[in-house]
Amino acid sequence: MNRPRTISPRQLLTAIAERAGDAPVKRLAVYVHIPFCSSKCHFCDWVTDIQVGRLRSAADGRAPYIAALCDQIRFYGPQLTRIGYRPTVMYWGGGTPTRLTPDEMRAIRAALDDAFDLSGLVQWSMETTPNDLDPDRLAAMREMGVDRVSVGLQSLNPFQLRRAGRAHSREQALAAVPMLRQAGITNFNIDLISGFPGEDRDSFDRTVEEVLELDPPHVSVYPYRATPKTVMAMQLDREILQAHRHHDMVATYEMAMERLGRAGYHEYCHGYWVRDAAHEDRDGNYKYDLAGDKIGFGSGAESIIGHHLLWNENTAYAAYLRDPRTFSLAHRFTLDEPERLTAPVGGALMTRRGVSFARFRRLTGLSFAELRATAYFTRWFEVLGECGARFVESDTHLRMDPAVIHKAYITHLVNTTAGGLAPRRA
Repeated sequence: MNRPRTISPRQLLTAIAERAGDAPVKRLAVYVHIPFCSSKCHFCDWVTDIQVGRLRSAADGRAPYIAALCDQIRFYGPQLTRIGYRPTVMYWGGGTPTRLTPDEMRAIRAALDDAFDLSGLVQWSMETTPNDLDPDRLAAMREMGVDRVSVGLQSLNPFQLRRAGRAHSREQALAAVPMLRQAGITNFNIDLISGFPGEDRDSFDRTVEEVLELDPPHVSVYPYRATPKTVMAMQLDREILQAHRHHDMVATYEMAMERLGRAGYHEYCHGYWVRDAAHEDRDGNYKYDLAGDKIGFGSGAESIIGHHLLWNENTAYAAYLRDPRTFSLAHRFTLDEPERLTAPVGGALMTRRGVSFARFRRLTGLSFAELRATAYFTRWFEVLGECGARFVESDTHLRMDPAVIHKAYITHLVNTTAGGLAPRRA
């Protein structure tokens, strides 16, 4: 892969406008990245290169970032509006957006109001952890227009929460759902992790059972991944913890599948479960990169817009504070660097609909057939096949057989911890 490169903000906007298409109104997903947390979780790959002091910044430490973030939003928003983009979904992630005070949230909302026409939003989601929820924050979120919240529980086993480095308790986790409902937020998601090292299947089964008793509209189940440089991965390397075998990882996830299915949920994207099928389009479309153009604001945020991949590196925090308008990577998609499309194509394949060839061309400017024929993607699809994936193809789409997505995904996790091409040994 060639070295990351960038261009000036004005050159970038010109390039996006040239490739944005002729539609007078273009749907846009807006992502706002908040790089602060109350703890450095032992499994999280996002925090590996972030010093604890910066991660847990107090208000005075957060102020320069919020100023830079608002500047970036106010610069790009009006330009994208002129090109024809209109936000339809908003997502604040991180990190933990609810680490912000209500006034900090309102400052960012004011920048978004200045920059975009938000009248077309159909959903505004925000991530949280149970320990960062309180009535004042929830009131501010409702006042701003947040109508969906994603709650990172991960587990309800107190010992597992401590081992994972979580800052919240079991009691706080159980209190989060009634607090959301009392605040008037009835559309929310509970996030869980299956196959944590050292957590037996019965313990996770009890967590799933207790979560279902809370009757959430959405549940996410992520199989554990031993990402290099995380505390848990290093503990596995040193044999402080014992990793689950592949068949146990699959069995644990299948247990969750069975319980969720019996409770009336269906899986619209690998790991994402919804109780009401009517919510699938509205709540699921922004969950993978080939759903539509998206602009990401903040250090660590990624965008796919106007045939470009834009990225502000997580490790380039100081550079972002100095110049939030210049992306550290601005890459126009080409067949010369097909690996840049691994994540969005992989994300689309995790959904029931898979990759739409027409949508892929509109978003990237490339032919999916030609991308698939590159040496990199030829080998990439071979790897997925070696992991157990089966593909269903029509004239318009390529999707993975939903009956085997979870097995193929977990096999790939177990055999490719660093995220690159692997098997032949799986």
